Amino acid sequence: MTLSTTDTLSIVTTQSPLRHAEKPLRTPGYIQPHGVLLVFQEHDLKIVQVSDNSRQVLGELPQALLQSPLSQLFAEEQLRKITAALKAIDLAVMNPLKLSIQVRRQTVQFDGILHRSAGLVLLELEPSQIRPEREFLAFYHRINLTIQKLHQAADLQQLCEVAADEIRQLTHLDRVMIYRFSAKGDGRVIAESKHYHLDSFLGLDFPSFDIPLQARDLFLEAGIRLIADVKARPAQLVPPNDTALDLSQVGLRGVSPCHIQYLKNMGVSASLSIPLVYDGLLWGLVVCHGYTPKTFAYEVRTACTLLGKVLSSELSSQKSHEDYDYELHLNDCLNQLTEILSATTNIDRALFSEPELLLQLTNATGVVIWHNGDSESVGTVPPRSQLEPLIKAFQDYPSDDLIHTNSLVRSNLPVTLDKEIASGFLAISLSETQPHYIIWFRPEVVQTIRWAGNPNEEPVPLTPRTSFALWQEQVKETCLPWQEGEIEVALKFRAAIQRIALRRADRLAQLNQALQASETRERQKAAELAQALAKLQSTHTQLVQSEKMSSLGQLVAGVAHEINNPVSFIYGNLVHTARYVQDLISVIEQYQQEHPHPSTDLQAHVEEVDLDFMLADLPKLFQSMRSGANRIQEIVKSLRTFSRLDESDSKPVDIHKGINSTLVILGNRLKARQEQPAIEVVKNYGEIPEVDCFPGLLNQVFMNLLMNAIDALNERDQARSLAQIANDPSTMTLTTAFLNDPHQPHIQIQLTDNGLGIHPEHRENIFDPFFTTKPVGKGTGMGLAISYQIITEKHGGTLTCNSQVGEGTTFTICLPHIQRGS
Repeated sequence: MTLSTTDTLSIVTTQSPLRHAEKPLRTPGYIQPHGVLLVFQEHDLKIVQVSDNSRQVLGELPQALLQSPLSQLFAEEQLRKITAALKAIDLAVMNPLKLSIQVRRQTVQFDGILHRSAGLVLLELEPSQIRPEREFLAFYHRINLTIQKLHQAADLQQLCEVAADEIRQLTHLDRVMIYRFSAKGDGRVIAESKHYHLDSFLGLDFPSFDIPLQARDLFLEAGIRLIADVKARPAQLVPPNDTALDLSQVGLRGVSPCHIQYLKNMGVSASLSIPLVYDGLLWGLVVCHGYTPKTFAYEVRTACTLLGKVLSSELSSQKSHEDYDYELHLNDCLNQLTEILSATTNIDRALFSEPELLLQLTNATGVVIWHNGDSESVGTVPPRSQLEPLIKAFQDYPSDDLIHTNSLVRSNLPVTLDKEIASGFLAISLSETQPHYIIWFRPEVVQTIRWAGNPNEEPVPLTPRTSFALWQEQVKETCLPWQEGEIEVALKFRAAIQRIALRRADRLAQLNQALQASETRERQKAAELAQALAKLQSTHTQLVQSEKMSSLGQLVAGVAHEINNPVSFIYGNLVHTARYVQDLISVIEQYQQEHPHPSTDLQAHVEEVDLDFMLADLPKLFQSMRSGANRIQEIVKSLRTFSRLDESDSKPVDIHKGINSTLVILGNRLKARQEQPAIEVVKNYGEIPEVDCFPGLLNQVFMNLLMNAIDALNERDQARSLAQIANDPSTMTLTTAFLNDPHQPHIQIQLTDNGLGIHPEHRENIFDPFFTTKPVGKGTGMGLAISYQIITEKHGGTLTCNSQVGEGTTFTICLPHIQRGS
C-alpha cells in the first residue's frame, strides 16, 4: 500500500458553479440543427418525439410526424433497411444507414445513425456528403499514411505535433491543439497546428473548471464531440417529455448555453473534440477550432475517432520508450545497493558506503535514515528539530505505507520544514515495530505557469469566462514531483532491505540462493523492457495487407515465369543427358570386357576416381535431379495459379487449385519453426464443379482468411506448453462441398481453426473497415472488410463467421454456381 499526500490534492479543484449548477449535459432536450432527430417506438415504428426543425430538413411539420409511423417518411425499401438494422443487438455496428427521403419532390440522401435510449429508438438524420469511390480510396490511403506517421514519431512531443498537423489537414479547421490534463485537472496546450495569422495558444494552461467533470465523463463514454455552428438556433424536441431523454450517444446532442458562450468568447464558430485515453483515464483532448461554421461527413468523424484511438495507444508506447533509459538507471542503482547490502551485516552503515547511489536512487538532494531516534544523513537535509515532528507524524500511518508529497505546505501533515531544503519528501518504513525510516528530500523549485486568463477569478454561476488574456502565476513551496519509476524503485528498495534482513537469520546457502533469484528477476525485467522496446520499434515496419496483394501477384507471376524457362530447359535436357551417360557407361563396360587388364597407370586412375561407385551412382543422381525438377515445376504451377490477382474477367476456375496455391505460398508459416510449432492442414475436399469467378480476387480472400487463422493459432500456441500443443495441435480444416439447392445451387467453402475464437462483442464488427483486435501496427482492419466486399459485391455470394471463445472459428464462403451480375 502507498499513500501520497499529493493524491488528495490532485483532485481538489475550485468548486466552480459550472460543476454543479450547469444544466445536465446528457439530457438537454434539444439538438444541433444541421440534422434532425426522430424518436420512435421499436415495436410499431411510431414516432413519439421529433426535433422542431423537421420542416426545414425533411419538409414535414413536427405535428404531421408525431404519432405517425416511419412509413410516412420512408419508402418500403428504406423501411426494410431500418427494420433489418434494428435486429442487431448493438446498433453501432450498423451505422450509418444510407437512407433516401422525398423532400419537396426531390430525393435527398441522408446518413442515418441509430441509438437506443430508455426503451425507445433514436434516429439521427444528417444530409449525406457522398464521396466518389476514387475520393474514398484516396481518403483511406491518407488515413493509413497518417497512422504510419504517428507510429514513426520519435517521442511524445513529436507524436503530438504530427497528430495536430495531420488532423488539421483532415478536418480543414483553423486551429488544432493537443491539450494534456495535469494531476489537478488543469490543461496545458502541448502541441498546436494553426493558420499563420492566428495567435498561438501553445504552452498556455487552462483551469480545470473550464471542462467540468460531467463533461470529462461524457468524453470517456461518448467519444468525439462536434459543434457545427455556435450561432445556430437549437432544435427543440417536441413534445417536451417529463422524463428528459438521455442523448449521450447522439452526435447531434445540443450544446449547453454556457459552452456556446465560452466558444463565442474565444471567437470560435465550430469545434471538434477528440478524447485521448491512457490507462482508462482521460489523458487529454485533441481540440479543433474553426472560425466559420462547419459540419463533417460521418466518414470523417469515424476517421477522427480512429486517429484518437491510435494516438491514445501510442501514448503508452511513447511513455515506455521515454522512461526506459531512466528506469534502467534506477534499477542499476538498486542492483548496486542490493549487492552492497548483501555483503554486510550493518544495513544502515552499508547504505552510506555509496552515498551518491542512495541519492540517485530517487534523484533526491538529501536523504536521512532514522532508526530508533538515531539518524544519519547524506546531502542537504532538515535539522533534527524539524525531523522529530515529521517522524512522529509518520507513525500515524501503517508501516507498509509509502508516503510522499511534492508540496508539504499543501499536505495535511502538521509539520514545517525549510522549503529551500525540503519542500517535498518520499519516505519508506523498514520496520513494523520500530520507527525505522529512509526519507529522501527535494528543495523548492519555483515554477511559472502561463494561464489563458486568471484562474483565480471566481466564475459567475452559469457564466463562462470572458477573458483569455495571458496571466502568469508563480508556484512556490513545491519541489519536482516524484515520478512513478522513482516511487516503484523505492518500494523495491524497501522490499530488498526487508528480504535481506529476514534471510540473514537463515543459512548462508539460503541467502545466496535468494540473492541470485533477486538478480535473476532484475535481469528478466530488463530483458522484458528491451523486448518491449524492440516490439514497439518493429511496429513501424508493418504494411497493410490489402495494399500488398496486387504487387504480390505481379511479383509472383514474374518469378514463376523466370523460374519456369530454365527449369523446363533443365528438365528437357535431363532425358538426353541420362541417355548419353547411359551410353558412356555401356561403352566403359564393353571396354572393360575387351580389355580386362588395363595399364598400371590407368588402373590406378580407375581406383582413384572409384569408377565402380560412380557407374552405380550416376543413374541415382539423375533420378534425384529429375525429382527435384518435377518439384520445382509443381511450385511454379502453384505460383502461376496464385498470381491471377490482376485478372479482371470472370472465368470458370477450379476452386481447389486456388486454395492449394495459396497454401503453397503460405507453406513457410505452416511449418514448424524454433519459435512456433507446425500447423496441421486438413483438406476435406468434396466433388465440386468449376465456378465462374474472379480468380485473383478469390485468391486474395483465401490469403486473408488463412493468414488470420495462422495468426490466431500462433497466438494460442504462445500461451500453451509443449505438452498441451502435442495433445491438441493447432489445426486448420478446409472443407468444400457442392450444395444443390433447387432455388440456388452454390459452392460452399469452410475454413475452420481450433484457435482462441472471437469474443461476442467483436463478432458483429469484424467485417467493418478499420476494425481490428490486433495491436496497433499489426493490422489496419481492412483485410476482412475487403474480403467481404469481394465475396458479396464481386461474386454475389456470402461470407459469414461462426466462432466460440476457446473452441475456434469457422469462416464460410458461399458462391453461386451460376455467376450472375459479373
